[in-house]
Amino acid sequence: MPLPIAVIYGAGPGTGAAIARALAPTHSLLLMSRSLPQSLGRLALDDIPQDRIYAHKYSGAASFAEGIKAAQERWPGAPVKVGVCHAGVPFSPGPFLSKTTEDFKECLDSAVQAWDFSQAILPALLASNGGTLIITGATMARRAGKNFAAMAAGTFARRALAQSLSKEFGPQGIHVAHVVIDGLINTERVEGMLGKAEPGCRLEPADIADVYLGIINQKPSAWTQEMDIRPAKEKW
Repeated sequence: MPLPIAVIYGAGPGTGAAIARALAPTHSLLLMSRSLPQSLGRLALDDIPQDRIYAHKYSGAASFAEGIKAAQERWPGAPVKVGVCHAGVPFSPGPFLSKTTEDFKECLDSAVQAWDFSQAILPALLASNGGTLIITGATMARRAGKNFAAMAAGTFARRALAQSLSKEFGPQGIHVAHVVIDGLINTERVEGMLGKAEPGCRLEPADIADVYLGIINQKPSAWTQEMDIRPAKEKW
């Protein structure tokens, strides 16, 4: 029996790659982002058998279904059991009156991408008799702070989408969860901008991935619909 397929959209060198590593022992991996497959080397996944990784470029709504179809052709008979929509909202805070309608629409597009991803992955999960869909969220999915007007609406919308899908597809065996990441993630990019931080001040990608793996392994009698995670020293 072939390994089940996990689809990760937003597979970058930080948390996306960590989620891929956490799932690699039990799944074949369809990785998607705007920069893949060219950026695959940056994910540092050399310890995973390369015949269990397929990288597909995100180029719009249709590319999700195209990627899933290509993965199923690569691994015949493998059921699609996990979908992770990790690509986030463009980080562009600023005073409301300095922002444009185009800034707002660019941030809203993150919710459209989550919609498109869900429309592609849910039929595959249903065909596999159940599975898990996780949508990554952020602090502003619950509360919109000063100077985050352009960004917060798209994040709120992703949370609402996850909540609605959970209620519709849970009875059909699909576990839909929304994870609020409340704090900075300790990636090379963040360290380059802000320097190193003491332990407990930033979320570690591998620890986030462990949380996602825990959600995926939950039993149907005790599913999480929403979870928030933060480093110990985060103010909240």
